[in-house]
Amino acid sequence: MLICVIQLRFLGLTAFWSELKLLELTAAVTAVLSRYPCEGRLWLGYSGGLDSTVLLHILTAQQIPLQLLHINHGLSPFAAMWQAHCVATAAALNIPIVVQQVKVSTAAGGLEQGARRARYAVFEQLLTPGDQMLLGHHGDDQAETLLLRLLRGAGNLGLAAMAETRPLGSGSLLRPLLAVSRRQLEEYARQLQLRWIEDDSNSDEALQRNYLRLRVMPLLSARWPLVERAARASANLRESAQLLQEVALEDLQRCDRRRARFGESIDIVALRELSSQRRNNLVRGWLSALCAATPEAPQLYQALQQGLNAAADSRLAVGLGGLVLRRFRARLYLTPPLPARREISEWCWDGVSVLNLPGGGQLYPSLEWPAGRYLVTLRKGGERAKPRCRQHSQTLKKLLQEMALEPWLRNWVPLIYGDGELLAVGDLFVCSKQLKEAPKWLFGSISD
Repeated sequence: MLICVIQLRFLGLTAFWSELKLLELTAAVTAVLSRYPCEGRLWLGYSGGLDSTVLLHILTAQQIPLQLLHINHGLSPFAAMWQAHCVATAAALNIPIVVQQVKVSTAAGGLEQGARRARYAVFEQLLTPGDQMLLGHHGDDQAETLLLRLLRGAGNLGLAAMAETRPLGSGSLLRPLLAVSRRQLEEYARQLQLRWIEDDSNSDEALQRNYLRLRVMPLLSARWPLVERAARASANLRESAQLLQEVALEDLQRCDRRRARFGESIDIVALRELSSQRRNNLVRGWLSALCAATPEAPQLYQALQQGLNAAADSRLAVGLGGLVLRRFRARLYLTPPLPARREISEWCWDGVSVLNLPGGGQLYPSLEWPAGRYLVTLRKGGERAKPRCRQHSQTLKKLLQEMALEPWLRNWVPLIYGDGELLAVGDLFVCSKQLKEAPKWLFGSISD
């Protein structure tokens, strides 16, 4: 009898602790959601795996309205089966689901990076202002990310690993499970008898993350509380990275950061006055502010050396973080890459509507620009023009140099003709005395 009583009490205590753990996990998720309230649609990136399955169960148990997004990468022979599982789960819960198939390119960064780029491209297209995308990354994922970036020689921001939240497209991304270990998720799922998908690629040790997860992390975790220590280190490094970003933004202001016609620019003289460490930090912060990738230290060093030492009239164009570092006179520029210019074309323009030009350019009518029939073209070479204020014509090449148009834009400036006569060159000047002002010419932006 005594043994039976002890067993019953033990079973009751075990059930109590299990229930308590379930409540703790739910409380952890709802606390994160309350810190970052969603102002639009709430989305869950639902792969059908353990982490997104547990997160889905917690959200539905709390009766939080949401929509599901399933990305089919098409990389596994089981991809169609996983998609069917996710669609069936959504139907059973009466939750709307969007399924998106993507093509994964391994051209830059390999399979893992290609799949990630494909996923995030869908996220950015899907989110509208106020929307929030929930992802199921957990504490073990954070530890893996920290170790991977450490082995790649990342700096403070890279070692800060995954942020709990960050902007994404027109909305934001939120990871409510970052403080939760995979073991906790497994306990939750088994306690509630949830069904989830096990990705067959998770056992492929040729993938760096899997090698860390299967070979390295068990050894480290046997000696140290790896997930907790990694979370603490990432938080400390993120704080340092934020401080460095603040310093970078202050230095950018000191270096006269300006929005250019195409991209942005800073003053080289002021940049030279900074220490090499602050120059490096400034460019990293500048790239981050423009949502560009952070280059590795050797690449950053080489690009800065070229930018600072190039001739003022050089045609410097160095790729950096997906953008291009350029120099013109006493300023350094960061611009998007320019597309290759196609054969010369001509466009008819009514002088009233917006005319879209190649390379991301646009021609807008100004208040004083009359409606009419115009022919618009780009430079062919050898053109001459006579600005209204000049007595004689000059080569267009000379005029564009005088007006300090950046060299990389000189082949993209639109020439506006009427009845065979050159009337205006972009928004730089008009040639006809009958015209009071040129139309407006815009040429892309960093976000393009």
